Amino acid sequence: MSSADVVIIGAGLTGLSTGYWLAKAGAKVVILDKGRTAWEASSRATGFLSLRGEHPTESPLAAEAEKLWGTLDEELGSPTEWLPKGRLWVALTDEDWREMQITYQKFRKSGVPFRLVSGEEARAIVPSLSPGVRGGIHTTRSGHANPQRTSQAFAWAFQRLGGTIREFSPAIGIQTAGGRVTGVKTTSGAIGTDIVVNCAGPQSGLVGAMVGISIPVAAARLEATVTAPVAPLFDVAMVAHGLSLRQTRRGNIHFNGGPHEWIEPGLTEEPAKPSTPVVRGMCTRLLELFPSLGNVQVLRSWAGVVDVTPDQACIVQRLSIPEGFIVAVTSGHGFGMAPSIGRAVADLALTGRTAMPIEHLTLDRFAHLPPNWRSMWGWTAGSVNT
Repeated sequence: MSSADVVIIGAGLTGLSTGYWLAKAGAKVVILDKGRTAWEASSRATGFLSLRGEHPTESPLAAEAEKLWGTLDEELGSPTEWLPKGRLWVALTDEDWREMQITYQKFRKSGVPFRLVSGEEARAIVPSLSPGVRGGIHTTRSGHANPQRTSQAFAWAFQRLGGTIREFSPAIGIQTAGGRVTGVKTTSGAIGTDIVVNCAGPQSGLVGAMVGISIPVAAARLEATVTAPVAPLFDVAMVAHGLSLRQTRRGNIHFNGGPHEWIEPGLTEEPAKPSTPVVRGMCTRLLELFPSLGNVQVLRSWAGVVDVTPDQACIVQRLSIPEGFIVAVTSGHGFGMAPSIGRAVADLALTGRTAMPIEHLTLDRFAHLPPNWRSMWGWTAGSVNT
């Protein structure tokens, strides 16, 4: 049986970041995945870092990620295309504008310099926006990056440090003895280890069940689309009209959003990711935001599966039973938060503690969550959240 200091389940960006920081510290690390590296949400994300103004418990960890993002190209030795040009939320209807002003009051409590802007001010930041824009929220902080390049950068840097990624090698069991982790069973054999990190994203609950731990997480399939390159229109990360948008360095408009479908993922098989008529609605929303894009070609669309917790905030915790089991669930924020969450989890694996602000992100906050919470909320497989 092979062995490792740490086994990470999930080769998404959170797992890759954790693996990188651990390997840099000299640990022998194996990352397992049931499919290809970063083949789910990580390489298919919109590419945002959100400072999480609506989630004060998560915002400090996002702020730590922001500090790290500006160092990653040099740290990893490969480009991430990080662009720290801020973020703009835009309201296109009166109803959205009323809701946004309420949201802004929550944002103000985060300590991040958000400001409420008029429609005219929003169009000064992004001149090509529709004249119908009512207003928005703007911050000069945070930014966006290229999901594919960032995933590659972490994976390559991890491997250069001696880390191992085992693709198409799903974890199917976790071995314990005396209340401690002792190894991981995979479809290709067992790996002995004292530390297992659960970075399995939508499958995190299934992995937790292997050691009798309930991790409340649901899986949602989200669709994304990219256009042909166009002249520069905006450099901020945008959330508007039910979409998340950024313009790439090549000029493509990369956007996702619209309704998402709840699914039931498995431990070993890749979930279906078909393109659906949702894409048509997303394109319609894009044109309503940017009328000048009416004749621009859509190059491709795809879907990725993300993990969502009940309060849509991360879970980062090293458990005492079984000792050596660490949970890292990112609730759809794994791309932007990966640098700081990876550092936090690496610290927990190496020393059992971290200076990263994770004290409010434990499983304890779900102690009174009813077991049937997903069915109560309509988050069951086949249901669509609009």
